[in-house]
Amino acid sequence: MTIRSIGRSIGTSVLAAMLVSGASVAMAQGQVQAVPRAGVSFTNNVTVKAWVESIDAETRTVVFTTPDGRLLNVAVGDGVKNLDQVQENAEANITYNEVVTLLNLRQKGPGSREARKEGGKPDSTDTDIGRLTMTVTAVDLANNKVSVIDGRGGPIRTYAATSIAKQDMLKKIKVGDVVIGLSTPLLVTAIAPAR
Repeated sequence: MTIRSIGRSIGTSVLAAMLVSGASVAMAQGQVQAVPRAGVSFTNNVTVKAWVESIDAETRTVVFTTPDGRLLNVAVGDGVKNLDQVQENAEANITYNEVVTLLNLRQKGPGSREARKEGGKPDSTDTDIGRLTMTVTAVDLANNKVSVIDGRGGPIRTYAATSIAKQDMLKKIKVGDVVIGLSTPLLVTAIAPAR
């Protein structure tokens, strides 16, 4: 056997070892992937008195802090014509639409007991990503509606179940259940200086 053939054998062995180790790393990574949780999404309109951090008239975006401390950077709809009347570093009444995804904690894994604690303050990460812990206050199967309230208090929010998946979710929850909600802001539809 020549030196060249020994070199090829070693090179082939090293390449095979790299492929095997790469496949085992990929398989290990595949095993630790999070299992997606099934949820039901609702559209919602929210009006808040917020602190305007900045306004970019060119890109039509506004950055504001909500009363619960969440910093949002949201696009402003074309229907908003008074953007120039709103001052930076001032309060404004802002209406925006969002998507709220509700997940039932009874189907959630570890950590659900901590999330169920009434009146618990959300940590900054929860606030940043728009995670809310809410308690179901009413389930109206006849009208396909569910009402929830934040564990810290505030207004009761009612969502209409307009699809089969949403209506199926309503059948699985009851008053007193704790659900988590994830809110994703989409578009500012109205903005006015606070009076």
